Amino acid sequence: MFVVQVEAQESCTLHKHARNEIAISPGGVYTFSDKEWSFGAHAHYMRTLGSDSPWALGGGLEVVTAHGGHYTVSVGAKYTFLHFLNFAVMPGVTFFKKDKHEHTANDSHHHHDSRARFSVHLEFSYDMIHTEHFHLGPAIDFSLCKNDNHFMIGLHCAYGF
Repeated sequence: MFVVQVEAQESCTLHKHARNEIAISPGGVYTFSDKEWSFGAHAHYMRTLGSDSPWALGGGLEVVTAHGGHYTVSVGAKYTFLHFLNFAVMPGVTFFKKDKHEHTANDSHHHHDSRARFSVHLEFSYDMIHTEHFHLGPAIDFSLCKNDNHFMIGLHCAYGF
């Protein structure tokens, strides 16, 4: 009976995660204000606080192609549940770039209207396939920003070292 308990405890011991992670999550983005789908990608670098810690800190970049596109730069934290389910909160700044065309009777000019807004990026990912250095699985991202909220369904592709 004692031997069975020891074997059960050893089989429940989960692997350690790499201290560093570089990841990208490409996917389809639905923008609520525009009511349309487009392409987007979120990339991040994270470093765990210790070899056994479920917490990691890092920074990220996001690009969304809808309506002239926008770019987000963020920093934040990730928490890993059960060694395969991840949740990240990354506040940052979103830079919008909207194309505007102005036409008059005599000429036309084209200019860009850029603005920056505070945003919060939330990411849920599941490490469905996990090897020594790579993990891959579905991801759902939410971006909350004044007048431009969206979500993305994508594929989380990461390299740990």
